[in-house]
Amino acid sequence: MKSRAQLEEILAQQRRARPPAPPRKRGRELLGALAVIAILSASAAGMFFAVQMTAPKADATITASPSSAASASPTLAATPVAMQVCTDIPNGRLHVRFTAGDGGEVRGYLAEGEAVQLALDSDAQTIRGEVWRRIASPVAGWVNARYLCKSE
Repeated sequence: MKSRAQLEEILAQQRRARPPAPPRKRGRELLGALAVIAILSASAAGMFFAVQMTAPKADATITASPSSAASASPTLAATPVAMQVCTDIPNGRLHVRFTAGDGGEVRGYLAEGEAVQLALDSDAQTIRGEVWRRIASPVAGWVNARYLCKSE
């Protein structure tokens, strides 16, 4: 059996005889970072185009039927209905929500007296006795109809 000193000497010889470790390649980290950036960019572009393809178009047209009046042109541009914010609160703000109802997340705010346009395909929704209307501008979303009045 070998003594501790002999075993330590053998171990030291083996360490000296071992070839040096290859230098670490720095390009791998850079390549990995570039791959992550490319994947994130591609997914962001995909989300952008998905939103563009599913968002309602503001320039919708209505095609007249053959039975309509002769004075009507074959294609009429739909005109959005103009309304005004009427909270009856000085410096009041109206919440514009992502979905109809008080539980919808707030998307933006409208000031008292600010002009808004109802969405072209705006169907009113009644939630818990409150009527909600979808607006197209200046902030697209849903508002409580009791805070809207005809613009003057």
